[in-house]
Amino acid sequence: MKNIFEETYTKIAELKKAYDAAKDEESREKARTAYHDLLKPLEGLGNTAGRLWREYEISRDNGNELLDISEVVWEKDAENFISCMREVGIRQFTFSSTWSSAVETAWLFKQNGCELEGLVEINGSMNFFEEKREKKHGYLFRVN
Repeated sequence: MKNIFEETYTKIAELKKAYDAAKDEESREKARTAYHDLLKPLEGLGNTAGRLWREYEISRDNGNELLDISEVVWEKDAENFISCMREVGIRQFTFSSTWSSAVETAWLFKQNGCELEGLVEINGSMNFFEEKREKKHGYLFRVN
């Protein structure tokens, strides 16, 4: 199965270029409408998919190739996260949350069929004073 988040992200990048290149309001409105139409199928996947999409978009905007989950994941949500990843075609992700329960959450990912593949360095948000992205560390998981 293809990663529908990546397909959506790629199409949005094209729409952003079209919007930036637009010479008139009609062309910009066409790009805006196409953007909202593109997100409708994701909205139909529910709240978990919505959260994962937001984190996916931030991850890709930061220059990472994989979804990075950087916020807390509650115990009650871990199973839904992994199920949703399978549903949308995500096969690997990073988990860089620094919350005190991060190790326990990593264990929940493992209990729900993910394999810990190692530790990785990923890009964080832009540090505009140094004109480069901050570096973060996280667990690399494979979704089985």
